[in-house]
Amino acid sequence: MNKVRITADAVLTIVRSIFKDEDINTVTEDIEKSAPEEWRGKTVSEILNVEYYTFKHRPSSASETIYNLLKEQRRENELSELTCAFGLLSIDSIERLYSKDVDMVALGASLRYYIQSSKVKLLEYLIEDCNIATSGLRIPVRFGSETRRAVVFFGRPIVSDVQTAAPFGEMVNVDIDVSLMLYPDVASYGDYTVNIGFTDNGVETNADVPLSSFSVASIMTQNAVPAIDAQRDVSSINLSRALSFVLVFEGYDNKFIEYITKKALTPNSVDNNESFTLTISRGGDTYTHTVVVKDHQITVNADTGNETHTLSFVKRGFIDGNT
Repeated sequence: MNKVRITADAVLTIVRSIFKDEDINTVTEDIEKSAPEEWRGKTVSEILNVEYYTFKHRPSSASETIYNLLKEQRRENELSELTCAFGLLSIDSIERLYSKDVDMVALGASLRYYIQSSKVKLLEYLIEDCNIATSGLRIPVRFGSETRRAVVFFGRPIVSDVQTAAPFGEMVNVDIDVSLMLYPDVASYGDYTVNIGFTDNGVETNADVPLSSFSVASIMTQNAVPAIDAQRDVSSINLSRALSFVLVFEGYDNKFIEYITKKALTPNSVDNNESFTLTISRGGDTYTHTVVVKDHQITVNADTGNETHTLSFVKRGFIDGNT
């Protein structure tokens, strides 16, 4: 595995890609109903109008920015360009895991905004939405030709200075810490999605399961076969395979969890051979199995009140000639 070269430009590319995510870069009406009229129908990035840069690439001056945009006919007048803001990203610290094989890095960076005071609240919304959307996820990122997984966290926006007579209006400096953990590009918890289809009161429905853990066992039934040229040596062949799936999850408010819990607690008239459709997504691949319940254990912890489920599925066999 090649080690990655970390630069401010590469980190800025990661941060900007998060800001551009469609779940984060929303229309303002979804954020604040009392937004000014000129903000209506625009996304967060359009309103903030931030020109991001690093120390290697300085921002243009106000006059040059206005001239270029007027030349491109992107605005009607010069006053509209006074909504422009700036964001500087710099790397504060890099700590590597000293290993020959595993490339893991703890990275600290900072974003310093020079932005209109009226946009500070909107910037707070943006940063909070980023933390909600990326919480616990390992995001695929690229450094040159190398791919890694990154856990990203943004600190709280802190206003450090206010300038009341700046060319772009009343401006403030806002500092935001950015923390990144880079991991090798391997399959992770975030790559897996398990969806279960079932029939509830005659209605076919499905739900994603909020997994705590998930395991798959591929069990082979073997038979010993003597070697042809040396019968005293015995090898094995696989005659059949059984698939077992074990899901562990908490008792969240979820359609499938409610259904399977009622099924486990109901004393009579339960179809023990009821079929479930188990759909497993891993990365870009999807696998679908028809399964039945093998074992379902519910544990309630008195100290926390948490309800924990351990549910085992096995691949359904043939009934009346049908799977």
